Amino acid sequence: MAARTPGPIAAAEPQLATLGEYRQLHLALTEADATHPWLKAIELPTELELEAVEALEQSLSASFSDALLAVYASRVPHLEDAFEMQLEGLTQLGEEAWAVGCPADMLAVARQADLFFCVPRREHPWAVTMVIAWHPLDGAGAPRPLPRWLRDVPMADLWEVLHELQAVDAGQDEPPPAARVEVGVPLTPRLVPHRSTVLQAAPRVQHPKFGVGRVLRATGGGSDRKLEIDFGGGGVRTILARFVTELPPEA
Repeated sequence: MAARTPGPIAAAEPQLATLGEYRQLHLALTEADATHPWLKAIELPTELELEAVEALEQSLSASFSDALLAVYASRVPHLEDAFEMQLEGLTQLGEEAWAVGCPADMLAVARQADLFFCVPRREHPWAVTMVIAWHPLDGAGAPRPLPRWLRDVPMADLWEVLHELQAVDAGQDEPPPAARVEVGVPLTPRLVPHRSTVLQAAPRVQHPKFGVGRVLRATGGGSDRKLEIDFGGGGVRTILARFVTELPPEA
């Protein structure tokens, strides 16, 4: 596989729309439980560290499609919790599936109870990823394109959860207005360099309370310009740019 580069993950727009809708559905939990941890989780950056992806591909002798990486980078809380779909757990999930007979040319990327959801172990970046349900007793099911699988299985499962919690009306199959994808921030899953690499090249600033930090990203302009700053032990904070002083580059 050609070397990857930082930047947006080239997944198809329809799949990104599905993932965006999936994430927005979590907002329907607000009326049922305003303190639900999923609501905070969807504020996390939708990105994967480039070095972590490449190291994982090498250790698993696998190659991931952009479509699959976009799902992991989108950080859908329900998908991570109910289907164990986290990049950090991919090695263990794959090994557990192979240990109970899953074919070596398949890689388990999600699981619900004893049912594994697998993709081809090696794919081109632009491949149409096919998801195959595999069970230790029943073997492999019919393959489904990844975007269709997202709607048919995990999103359908989330709808059941929302109905049970009465977060949406019984029989409702359209997201409530506040949870519709068009009202949210457009989803742009990305590959980013390792945090240490970013910090090493990031501009330094001084804050009177938090001390010296490095700017991770800037948004807005003029008096409303905001900086996301890593203060090391002081954590990452978002501060108006006018409240910090730029420092010269380190020698």
